[in-house]
Amino acid sequence: MIKSNRGMMVISKLDTIIKSVDNLRPMPTSITRALRAIEDSNATSTEISEIIGLDQALSATVLQSANSVLMGFATDCSKLSEAVMRLGFKRLKGIILGIAAVGPFNQSLKGYRFGAGELWNHSIATAVSSEWIARELRYSDPEEAYTAGLLHDMGKLFLDQYVFSDYTRIVDLMLKYKLTLYQAEEQLLGIDHAKVGSLIAQKWNFPKVLVDAIHFHHTPSFAQTNQKLPAIINIANSYFENTGNQNALFFERSIHPDSTRILSIDQERIDRMHTQLTNYMLSSG
Repeated sequence: MIKSNRGMMVISKLDTIIKSVDNLRPMPTSITRALRAIEDSNATSTEISEIIGLDQALSATVLQSANSVLMGFATDCSKLSEAVMRLGFKRLKGIILGIAAVGPFNQSLKGYRFGAGELWNHSIATAVSSEWIARELRYSDPEEAYTAGLLHDMGKLFLDQYVFSDYTRIVDLMLKYKLTLYQAEEQLLGIDHAKVGSLIAQKWNFPKVLVDAIHFHHTPSFAQTNQKLPAIINIANSYFENTGNQNALFFERSIHPDSTRILSIDQERIDRMHTQLTNYMLSSG
């Protein structure tokens, strides 16, 4: 009876989460306007900057991203037009999608115990790492890897309120049964942050390759179209999982075994890329 009741509770939570995703509002007008401008081949960087400049939070996050030490630029920029040129249109598009999906750079998550900016900082770090790995492994579209890395944890923003309610039970499950975070979410909520993120990405009409990368960044071999991209995200995610979060338990440093098989690399190559990337970031800072 206890197990049956627990199962009914999980089904009820899952139903609530799915309905909430279905009722999710469209992306903000400022986001869609900026994305349309970027996709317009006739739009100039000045015009795009002016559109982004109409939204204070959007402007601040684009500037913060362009000045991030992780981007590797030696000097700061204070003008939005310079930030747009520095990032490039494709990376800028990824950042704007990230703002819609992950929230502004100072967003905090009470359920996951993420302080202000921690989710964004982790997302940017994973994005930069993903692009780095993609270039090292000659993946066909490194900037696509950047965008996927930036978006990979977008489901956490939505799932945060449910994790907050079940925080103690999630931690107990992880410690008692040595589960990963996404496995504990699945056990208690009936769904994990990766699946939630992919549902939102699908609702917002993100490209299929990004939807799959978000969904399968913990389990890349389950991707049906492009397994290399989620495998890259899986490795990049492990590089910078613990970025100062007050609850390190919620950061998973494990790499799925299938990632090495899919990408035809071994642990030595992974460690070497990590060292090279870390040295690059340190020298840039």
